[in-house]
Amino acid sequence: MSITERREWMVIPDTNFLLVPGQFGVDVFSELKRVLDVRFKIAVPDVVLQELDIIERKSRGKDLLAIRMAKKLVERFETVEVGQFGAKPIDDQILDFASKNERVIVCTNDKGLKKRLRERGIPVVYLRSKKILEIEGMLG
Repeated sequence: MSITERREWMVIPDTNFLLVPGQFGVDVFSELKRVLDVRFKIAVPDVVLQELDIIERKSRGKDLLAIRMAKKLVERFETVEVGQFGAKPIDDQILDFASKNERVIVCTNDKGLKKRLRERGIPVVYLRSKKILEIEGMLG
């Protein structure tokens, strides 16, 4: 595939973003279509899938339901290798992946990760007012 053929953006959600549907009842995938006026595909980091498995074993009640909902949702998307679980913090691995690859949008509600991504010029989608998604950064 030539570079001109891959004009779509890769949308990378982190773990807390995947919990939004179960925690706040927001259809993040419809919202992504609304806020992103570009062609995109969603790819879930391998380390995020591993983290969901680990927190599922430790969770109860509403948290457990949100995790199970997230795990069901990600079945629809491809997985992307970003690193190795436990090698370093997942936020750092997502930041490194987004920095090394072109046309990546990261979905996160983590303020620290969002700040570091924006400092590097990487677009970020986040939940606003617990009901809608918003994008910060230019898609060019």
